[in-house]
Amino acid sequence: MYRDDKSIPVKRVKLDSSSGQYIDAPMSVPFLKGPVPMDWLSAAGKLPGKAFNLGIAIWWLANMANSKNVKLTGRALGYVGISRDATSDALKRLEDNGLILVKRSPGQRPTVQILPVAQGVTKRENTG
Repeated sequence: MYRDDKSIPVKRVKLDSSSGQYIDAPMSVPFLKGPVPMDWLSAAGKLPGKAFNLGIAIWWLANMANSKNVKLTGRALGYVGISRDATSDALKRLEDNGLILVKRSPGQRPTVQILPVAQGVTKRENTG
C-alpha cells in the first residue's frame, strides 16, 4: 500500500566511467559554499533572534543557485532550525537593516535578494 514517497526505498547510484558499471553513490552532505562576505555575516550576527541563522540559509541557497535572488525553501530553513514565525521576524530584521530585499506574494514563500552591506567599500588586503 502506498503511503508517501518516503516509504519507497531509493538507492542512489552513479555510473563508474572506468568500469561502465553503476555503483552505490552516497548522499552528499550539505555545505555552505562561498564566498560569503564577513561584513554581511557580522551585521546579521549582531541582530536579535534567528536573523543570523536565516542569513546562513539565504547564503546557502544563493551560492548553490549562483544567484543573489532566491526563494526560501523549507529544506533550507530546516537545516538552520527556523520556524515559520521566526522566519518572518528574521526576514523583517534583515530587511530593516539593509541586508536583503524581500518580495512577498500571498500563498508563496518569500523571494529574497541579497544586498551588499555598504556601497563603495574597497577591498582590504590581509596584513599579517
